[in-house]
Amino acid sequence: MRLTYEEIERIAKKFGTPYQIYDKTMIVDHVRNFLSTFRKTIPKFQNFFAVKALPNPEILKILYEQGCKFDCSSLSELYICKQIVKNENEIMYTSNYTSIEDLETVIESNCIINLDDIDGLDNLVTACRRKNLEIPKMICFRLNPAIGNTSSETKSNILGGSESKFGMSEERLMKAYQTAKIVGISKFGLHTMIGSCVLDVNHWKDLIEKLYITVDRLYDEANIKLEFINLGGGIGIPYRPDQQPINLEQLVDVIHSSITQCIKKYNLPYHPNIYMENGRYITGQFGWLVAKCCSIKQDFETTFYGLDACMANLMRCGMYGAYHHITIPRLDDANGSQIVASIVGSLCEGNDQFCKDRKLPDGIRKNDLFVIHDTGAHGHAMGFQYNGKLRCPELLIEDDKSIRMIRRRETFDDLFGTCIST
Repeated sequence: MRLTYEEIERIAKKFGTPYQIYDKTMIVDHVRNFLSTFRKTIPKFQNFFAVKALPNPEILKILYEQGCKFDCSSLSELYICKQIVKNENEIMYTSNYTSIEDLETVIESNCIINLDDIDGLDNLVTACRRKNLEIPKMICFRLNPAIGNTSSETKSNILGGSESKFGMSEERLMKAYQTAKIVGISKFGLHTMIGSCVLDVNHWKDLIEKLYITVDRLYDEANIKLEFINLGGGIGIPYRPDQQPINLEQLVDVIHSSITQCIKKYNLPYHPNIYMENGRYITGQFGWLVAKCCSIKQDFETTFYGLDACMANLMRCGMYGAYHHITIPRLDDANGSQIVASIVGSLCEGNDQFCKDRKLPDGIRKNDLFVIHDTGAHGHAMGFQYNGKLRCPELLIEDDKSIRMIRRRETFDDLFGTCIST
C-alpha cells in the first residue's frame, strides 16, 4: 500500500469508516506486466477479466484501457460491461443453470456465449425460437475434466470433479458439440476451470494434458477445429505474508510448452487461441478494507477487537475461514510485545470474524484503524445486507495519490428504496 498512516487517517476523516480502497497505479502496472508476459510467448493471448471479482465500472474501464476483455456471469455484469466495450465479442458470458429468459437477453447482446451444460444449449435454442432470433454462429462449452485443485483453505475453490456443479463430463460435452452442429452452429470454443486461488504452476500442466484429450477427440470424431481454448482463471495470490507469489514467467512457459507438446502428441494441424479469465490475480492484491476499532472486550481469557466493518464488507473470512493479513498502521513500526486476539464485526452472526486467535501488536486502542489486506477481489463484490448493513464506499488512489470516490456509501434510502408500503 502506497499510503502512509497519516494519509490513511486523513481519508478516514474525510470519507468515514469502513472504506474500501484500490490503487490505480499498482493495478495498471500489474495488468500490463501480466498481459505483456503472456503475449511475448503467446501473441494472441487474451484475459477476460472475471467481472464478479470487482464489478466497479471505474475499475473495469481501467482494465479495458489496458487490454482486458470481460467475463460476465450475470445480466447485471453484462449490462455494465456493454457500456464500456467497443465490440460485443469482447464479452464472454459464462453463467451456469441459465434461464431461457436470461439467455434471450444474452443472445441479443451478441457476446460470446459459454454454456455450462447441454441443457443450456436446449434453453438457448428455445430462447432463439421465442424471440425469433438467429442461433449464434459460435458457442463455447465448459468441460469438467473430473479433477479439481486449489492452494487455499477454501474447499469450494475446487471447481472440478464429480461433485462440482460446474461443467460437463467429456461424454456429455461431446454430445453437446454434436447437437450444436445439428442446430446450425459452426464455430466453437472450449472452456474449463477446475480451481481457484492456485499457486502451483504444475496445475496448468495437468489441466492442459487432460484438456487436450478432449481437443483431440473433437477434431477426430466431430471434425471440430476450436476457435479458442479458455483455460479459466484461478491464478492465486499470496494472502499470507510468508507465501510466495506465482512465478509468472514460469507459468507462461509451462502453459506454452504443455500446449506445444500436446499439439505434437496428437498431431493436431491447428493452434486454437488461448484465453484466460483471471480476476483475483489482476486486482486482488491492490485493494484494502480500512475499518475502525469501536469496542474492545476481554473475557474468558480472550480478547476481541470489534470493528465497524463486518462480513457485509468482507465475506471471505467468515464464510470460508479464509486468511487475510491485517495490520494496525499506528503500530506498524512498534517493536513491542504481541498478544493473541480475535478481530470481529458487529453482525449478529457467530462467524462474523476477520481472524481468530491471531498474533497482533500489543497496545491497540479504541478508534485505531485496522487495514485488512488483499481485498481487491471478492471483497466489496460479495457484500450483502443482512442486519440491514449498508455497504461502504469504494475509493481509488489515483496516480498522483489523490483519492477519488468511485462508489458512495449506501444509505437507508438505498436499502429500503425497493420496498412498497400501503
